[in-house]
Amino acid sequence: MRITTLNLRGFFDWTARSPQIIAYLKGVDPDVILFQEVVYLPEISPFSPVELLNRELRLPYRSESITRLQRGRTHPVYREGLALLSKAPLTATQTLALQHELGDPHQRIVQFADVTGDEGVWPLANVHLSVRDDFALHHLREVLTVLQAKGERRILGGDFNVDHLEQHADLWHDAVLTSTVARYQSHPSSHENDDYFLVPTEFSIDRVLVSGDHLSDHEAITVDLSRAVEEAPR
Repeated sequence: MRITTLNLRGFFDWTARSPQIIAYLKGVDPDVILFQEVVYLPEISPFSPVELLNRELRLPYRSESITRLQRGRTHPVYREGLALLSKAPLTATQTLALQHELGDPHQRIVQFADVTGDEGVWPLANVHLSVRDDFALHHLREVLTVLQAKGERRILGGDFNVDHLEQHADLWHDAVLTSTVARYQSHPSSHENDDYFLVPTEFSIDRVLVSGDHLSDHEAITVDLSRAVEEAPR
């Protein structure tokens, strides 16, 4: 299974960026794409950026959760959220609003999706955590707590907004972070690494690819995953 995550940055510089995004994603050819900062701006387009991209990408399954009202400099009020494109059917999706703390300028959500292919179900979680480390880490703890309570083991991917997230490995168990497998920097302008996959150990990270071509202010991260082979009992 090949999965790509990209913080899309909404419609910013869209005319220049969208052909590059399409060309890159066609070249990488992921089975699933996770997008963050997917906006709805009716004064620009009645369609979301992901809808417009998918006119060229033509992935048959799409799920969008554009549920948050945000305030910005260019657009006083706009709607933003998460989206997912997939080659394989989405047999279940769910959007959960994360708790909002005093002083946090954003209301964050997480998008759960079960992608069912020839090798069974791939349980995913598309995340875009808050912009300050403490808020972001609280959100990550909340997502992991929810999954534990539900008895679910999901592959988390997206914009975690925490540089050197591997330093907070005490938050999870039996999972591998992409930054411990490959060295990369997903947010070049700040010299930070904010984008990751956190993969339960029942899956193996076979490869990590980084776009490096400035598709957005974040670079796209792609992982090749396989199901871990269990050792036969002796």
